[in-house]
Amino acid sequence: MRLRAAIRRAIELGQSTGNITFDQLNELLPSATTTPEDIEAVIQALSDEGINLIENDQS
Repeated sequence: MRLRAAIRRAIELGQSTGNITFDQLNELLPSATTTPEDIEAVIQALSDEGINLIENDQS
């Protein structure tokens, strides 16, 4: 999955609860092809949307 598509999907996942888990994010970003800059871009996009990155599902 390309980075923009991964960011879009992460935002979609987080919009309903205001949170996305590390596990969900890991599923969207394959570790073999993801750079630290990619991860930072995703985290920044989530932050810009007011979505928190959390340890596990707290619902």
